[in-house]
Amino acid sequence: MKSYVFKEINAVTLPDVAVVRHEPMQPGVWDDLARRELGERDRLALGLLVDKLLNYKTVRANEATLWARAIYPLLVLAERDDIRAFSLVTLAATFDDVEIHGEVDGALASSIDEDLSLPFLVVVEAKRGISGTDPMGQLLGAMLCAARLNEQGGKEAHEIYGCYTVADLWTFLRGRFDWSQPKPVMTVLSSREYMERVEAPAILAILESIVAKVGTPPPLT
Repeated sequence: MKSYVFKEINAVTLPDVAVVRHEPMQPGVWDDLARRELGERDRLALGLLVDKLLNYKTVRANEATLWARAIYPLLVLAERDDIRAFSLVTLAATFDDVEIHGEVDGALASSIDEDLSLPFLVVVEAKRGISGTDPMGQLLGAMLCAARLNEQGGKEAHEIYGCYTVADLWTFLRGRFDWSQPKPVMTVLSSREYMERVEAPAILAILESIVAKVGTPPPLT
């Protein structure tokens, strides 16, 4: 059995796991998600968060500092019901004779007694400097894992979201899945970049819209 960690997944190794198709840009999809109305508590929390970022040189800070200061606080604000924000999430899944596994920087996922259950959005914080790599392959691998885990957990995984961050820039991905083929087919739609210090309300609205869409439990039969 082949085994890949997320950081090894790229244009060469990805076809061993799935067929990935990229859709043309569709700004309207993300604009619709960003129109979600935020509550008063959200707006107050965002104001405090953005005040700490406006005069902060995010490109000079290390990843751990940026995660604590800018990225994770927004994920926490998007929590709803039993959907919780998590850091340093380990995921693993098998696709026929290929296993993919690794750790993502964060996730929004259903929680059982504060333990992660099913992930709906996974987050990769891109490395910068001489060790920097393109985060796309790593994120796509993590989204495939999340979708497989949802499918195995009894929740039909037709749609999973991901996000990669660079400093305070967020880029979202939507993955839609067809499991009927010999290899899963993943159709990917990417957003534009959102800068947190000036577009925090839009980022939070997108996160909350994703939680509302994907985190809704299936109807009882």
